[in-house]
Amino acid sequence: MTLRHLQPVPQIKIFFAIVLAFLSVYLFFEGSYYGLILLAAALKLGLREGIEMELESKRYRNVYSIFAVNFGTWKKLPPIEYVSIFKTTRKTRARVITAEAHLGTTVYRINLFYERNKHLDVYESEEKENTLEIARHIATILEVPIWNATIKEPNWL
Repeated sequence: MTLRHLQPVPQIKIFFAIVLAFLSVYLFFEGSYYGLILLAAALKLGLREGIEMELESKRYRNVYSIFAVNFGTWKKLPPIEYVSIFKTTRKTRARVITAEAHLGTTVYRINLFYERNKHLDVYESEEKENTLEIARHIATILEVPIWNATIKEPNWL
């Protein structure tokens, strides 16, 4: 099983990235090198970061995805001690001219801990049950326990 999690990108950024990409191609074919600058901006807007894991072969890679094309170098998964699932807040910033608001969304994350306090962030979702199911699947394949920190009194599952 391959587990891939990429950070979400707002739809408006994807829209602007596509518009800039088309505009950059047009400018380039018109003989303007400003098209290359716009293409770089489009690629930056469309960039998504995340992680991809192949649990059976016990390897992972940090993924950089541009318009659904993935890049990254595969590494061997370190000896995992346990899987941790916890609740946190994903903060986003909304800005209009001079007004700014900080918004928070509750999300559940899965980390794989190794060498006592080092960890890999592998998954994030707004749905607790979905996240627990994925954590159980990862823990079963890697044969490690799950630390459930989504409740007031954390416990081992």
